[in-house]
Amino acid sequence: MDYPQRNRAIIIISLLAIIAGIIGMMNWIYQIPALKSIAHNFTAMSFNAALCFVLFGGTLLITQYQTGKYNNLFFFILSLLGTMIGLITLSQDLFHYNSGFDQFFVTDKTKPSYNYPFPGRMAFNASVNFLLLGLGFLLLTPKKPLANILAQCFFNVVTILSAIALLGYLYGVSFFRVLLYKTSMPTHTAVLFFVISIAASLLNPSIGVTRLFTGKRVGNQMAKRLYTLMIFMVIIVGSLSISTQRFQLFSSLDIGVSVLAVGFLLVSLLLIWNTANWLNKIDERRSEAEAEVKRMNAGLEKMVEERSTELLNLLVQFQKSEEKYRSLIEQASDAIYMLDMKGNFTDVNDNMCKTTDYSRDELLQLNIEAIIDPEELKTDPLPNGLNNQWGSVIRERRFMRKDGFVFTVEINAKKFSDDRIMVIARDISDRKQMETELRDAELKFRTMADKSIVGVYMVQKGKFTYVNRRFAEVFGYEPEEMMNTFAVETVIDGSYRDIATEHVRRRMVGEVESVHYEAMGKRKNGATNWVEFYGNRAIIGNEPTIIGSMIDITKRKKAEEELRSSEQKYKLLFDSNPLPLWMIAKDDLTIIAVNDAAANLYGYSKDELLHMSVTALRPKEDLERQLEGYERDVSTSTDMGIARHLKKDGTIMFVQLIVHDIIFEGRPVRLSLTNDITEKLKAEESLRKSEANLQTILNTTDTAYALFDLDLKVLAFNQRAKEFVKEQYNHRPEKGDLLADYFPAERFPKLINDIMEVLNGNNINFEVDYPQEDGSTLWYYVRLFPITNDNKEILGVLMALYDITERKNAEQDLKSAYERIQGHINSIKNMAWKQSHLIRSPLANLKGLTSMLKDNPANAKVLEFIENELDRMDTIIIEMAEDASDHEFGD
Repeated sequence: MDYPQRNRAIIIISLLAIIAGIIGMMNWIYQIPALKSIAHNFTAMSFNAALCFVLFGGTLLITQYQTGKYNNLFFFILSLLGTMIGLITLSQDLFHYNSGFDQFFVTDKTKPSYNYPFPGRMAFNASVNFLLLGLGFLLLTPKKPLANILAQCFFNVVTILSAIALLGYLYGVSFFRVLLYKTSMPTHTAVLFFVISIAASLLNPSIGVTRLFTGKRVGNQMAKRLYTLMIFMVIIVGSLSISTQRFQLFSSLDIGVSVLAVGFLLVSLLLIWNTANWLNKIDERRSEAEAEVKRMNAGLEKMVEERSTELLNLLVQFQKSEEKYRSLIEQASDAIYMLDMKGNFTDVNDNMCKTTDYSRDELLQLNIEAIIDPEELKTDPLPNGLNNQWGSVIRERRFMRKDGFVFTVEINAKKFSDDRIMVIARDISDRKQMETELRDAELKFRTMADKSIVGVYMVQKGKFTYVNRRFAEVFGYEPEEMMNTFAVETVIDGSYRDIATEHVRRRMVGEVESVHYEAMGKRKNGATNWVEFYGNRAIIGNEPTIIGSMIDITKRKKAEEELRSSEQKYKLLFDSNPLPLWMIAKDDLTIIAVNDAAANLYGYSKDELLHMSVTALRPKEDLERQLEGYERDVSTSTDMGIARHLKKDGTIMFVQLIVHDIIFEGRPVRLSLTNDITEKLKAEESLRKSEANLQTILNTTDTAYALFDLDLKVLAFNQRAKEFVKEQYNHRPEKGDLLADYFPAERFPKLINDIMEVLNGNNINFEVDYPQEDGSTLWYYVRLFPITNDNKEILGVLMALYDITERKNAEQDLKSAYERIQGHINSIKNMAWKQSHLIRSPLANLKGLTSMLKDNPANAKVLEFIENELDRMDTIIIEMAEDASDHEFGD
């Protein structure tokens, strides 16, 4: 909705309604008996009614403030909530049901009675008023005239209903307070409805009854005054009526009515007296205004008479001046002519005739369109609105002479009160030609300036009056931001501002005509840059002007700084470089610069070298090759190979030449680095010999060697390793091969575990067999150990395989022989054991016989001899058995 102008009365009433509603709600929340009603024996406001007053008070207050982004949304929500509360309560009364909404927010513990059947429910006429107020506020949301009229009607109905309720309280008529239902509206509720409805009607003061009391005309003021006094009269009469009934001042009803009638007449008399006095004051002010108007008319009539006399005198003077005017027109250097409203010539001067080549009589027979270029009339016809124009009109037109020649004139046309038009025309063909040439020149200048890659500027009175786009871009502005806005020194850094200001001043006062200087500029974002100004002094429009150009030299300055820095770095690097550096002029091969390292290496002083030719440093037999090298142009750093150089003592050394041709101080110069590699060459020669010897040893040894990196890629191998891989894996090894590509899959996991041990710094040794197709087996002794650098970092793995098949076969033969010998020994054991048992049996028999012979010896000596021998033989046999037994257990 569109909110009206802020109204203090609406704000006060809104705040009053909100405060009253909050007090009523606090009564029910905190059960404060003192807040239940504003007067003794007055009905208390229900919680829902208090809540509605807070909602509608807030709705009214929102209409007085337009700063909130969501004002319309809050207005609609508050209005809708109040409307819904009134509608729900009203529907309960109309359709005789109890939804429990009356006790929704707080619980009213009052016992139901005949006059208060539903505790917590607002009065019937209160719910009607809330519904009407809510509908009225909702109808204000759409911007429709009909909706505003309906809303105003709803507000007025609320005003009437609340006034009726107040009259019921004032005169003690319960019907006015109750209407159709038993419950009555509280007095303070009726007062709040009355003031809120009036405040709401003030939102559209030009609609309905409200318009009668809000206008500023006499009738509106009288209605406001009378109705206000009538309200007071009703209140006074009602108060008298209540006092009469309460205190029983009169014994009979007739006397009371009579007294009230007399009181009504007295109050009416007072009202009429007040209104009459107010209207009489208005009439007095009207009479005074009429008298003032009469005095003003008299003064105006006197002024008119005096003005008429003056006009007559002016007429005489005009007639005299007209003669002078005619003379001036005829002698004027411009063409002057008079036209009627149809554009016909009524008068022309001599210069007009000369300008158009027509005679006076011919022009007086023509219309103005006859001397205007027909092509111009097609696109720019004569205006019809000149009849209504009393001021001067200045413009350009293309006239056509009698012979058809077209030229441009500037006309100044003025319409007089007698419907005549005087025109002064001046031939501006020469001026137009100059303007055309000037525009062409300016166009060329602007085109060149706008498209120029150089900044162009003009300065007047210390400000830029023109800058091209390039000039503005250099300082980070748009051209419009710089022209006629700020002082020139704004774009100059503070450290150079005084210099720039002085250059501008000297040219402005004419001390110098032109300047050329460099300064540090200041961009819009505060960054600095370097600029170079060229400017000349000129006078344009009688104003000293500086016209010049500007170049952004930031990159050049940076390059110069880098060049200076690089020169210093170059000199430092050149002089302190540990390698010999030379600068040799290619035109005469003289040494023009040399560092200390070169002088120390060659045994000369720097001064001696600077006076020598570079040819003195080479053997004579290498001179031709040296000269050929200097005839080549080397634009990048190039390795010229190895050359022989001579030291001061005649010692020949080998140097590696790295050269680069440059231009130094306008001369072609060769920058040369000579690295002494004599010892390196000797070491390389020794290394080559050592490598050849090592390669010979590796290729002649019967051990296979293979070198692998950390990824098990083959780095190197000898001839025996090559033969081994071809014999066992049917593969021709190459550098870069992966061991996993041809190594047996069933053996690779164990090999990986062994290699991981090696990469941890351990040496691994093991034997491995390779069965052959003919049924034989080849055996190899494998050694794996890490390859490290000087820092003990492991770089790879070295594998060595040695054929131990013969040794393994010899060991097998030895084992077989041992097994055969052991078998023989066992056989001997068995045989000895058997023999010992076979021998002992007969010996046992002999010993028995001997015992028998003992009993009957034939020959005692022989018998003794036999016993001795037998004992000795028995002992031997026992020892043999024991020995055999020992051999058996020893196995």
